Amino acid sequence: MSPEGIAHAIDEYLRALQAQSRIAEAFYYGRVGEGIEGLLSLPEDIRFKIEQLIWEAAGGKAIDLTDQASGNLVAESILFSLEERMGMHAS
Repeated sequence: MSPEGIAHAIDEYLRALQAQSRIAEAFYYGRVGEGIEGLLSLPEDIRFKIEQLIWEAAGGKAIDLTDQASGNLVAESILFSLEERMGMHAS
């Protein structure tokens, strides 16, 4: 791969990580609509992993996204997934 191709791939990877971080931020600050829209824009495999993390963190119970504690739980799950993507946790 050319240096330009590698640079482009790195830029795309970083943009994807930043987008996921912004989605977590939206949930953390109670911007639920923006957060849900962001989640839906993620690739299916990443979205599925985040949903699994949320389910596990909630103890298998439904959550109310308008509740601040639930928003924090979702944000934490998204950030954990982000950390996994960066190789900080074994998936």
